[in-house]
Amino acid sequence: MDLRYQTIIEKAQELCRGRGELLYLTLYGSTLYGTAVEGRSDIDVRGIYLPSPESLALGEWSRTLHCSTGGEGRNGSGDLDLDIWSVQHWLLRLLPAGDTGAIDVLFSPSFSACTLVRDHRLDPVFSEPLAFFDAGSGKACAEYSLGQARKYGIKGSRLGALKTIAGCAAKLDRDAPGSRLSAFAEAIAAACGDERFCRIDSVHGAPMLFACGKHHVLSTPMEEFLRRLSQDMERYGQRAADAEKSGGMDWKALSHAVRAIRQNMELLECGRVTFPLRCREELLRIKTGQAGWDEVEKSILEGLAALEALRASSPYGAGPDISRARQAVLACYGLEDRHD
Repeated sequence: MDLRYQTIIEKAQELCRGRGELLYLTLYGSTLYGTAVEGRSDIDVRGIYLPSPESLALGEWSRTLHCSTGGEGRNGSGDLDLDIWSVQHWLLRLLPAGDTGAIDVLFSPSFSACTLVRDHRLDPVFSEPLAFFDAGSGKACAEYSLGQARKYGIKGSRLGALKTIAGCAAKLDRDAPGSRLSAFAEAIAAACGDERFCRIDSVHGAPMLFACGKHHVLSTPMEEFLRRLSQDMERYGQRAADAEKSGGMDWKALSHAVRAIRQNMELLECGRVTFPLRCREELLRIKTGQAGWDEVEKSILEGLAALEALRASSPYGAGPDISRARQAVLACYGLEDRHD
């Protein structure tokens, strides 16, 4: 075994010492995904541990054990980022909630070269992974993907809502030139379809249209309303263009957005996620800045739409089986679930 990996195992065992047993340890992140860039990637490691009965009885156990050599900032090349979840937190909290990182760990044994420690007590979990989370939900995946790209104005953010509102308002104004906002406010709010960004509010007893952080008096001429929207879109929409020109794009974050979508698509199509990822070449293009913003945005939006269609037809959405998860946790202690 690579000496570096032996050192990582020893560090993980040291974290668990006095707290419980190390059950599983895997290389994670870009190494697991197959997207590591020489000289630029840190070392991510994830694991599962079994809290000792003593620590449980005394209330001294931790959901997560963590250490990092990168300090408070973002890790650099060669830095170690190690997180070890308790088996209870992993099986009874993270996986049922659809946590994308927890799902990665669940399927990580598919890349055997990344597995550093594996206790046989987790074999029942790894052998039937779909029992422990709802593969058909995808809510966490969508939120994660949008979160990674939100600051660049992707649909699902303020800029996306502005585009929808402006498009609807422009069409309505063309159909009835010279109108005021009061004639179309309800239709515009309905077209946006997201009350976080657009709705009819009452301000000091007067109805107003709330649109992406601003309230607009309903007597406002549509021409003026469209002018204001245009100014807002120019301000927000310029972010992506400016960031790309200045090298300020967080291509790594955007590659993670696409990765989550591609993994979820494979899951819904095949009932599994295989590492290293099938889409690693695409992700490397994004991560290294070879793909432009327009291409990345298209990948994210089309990918999210494809996920919606897959969720409607995929047979892999029956979990999570909480009873099964409870049994798996208790089995690690040599116990049985008496509630069954």
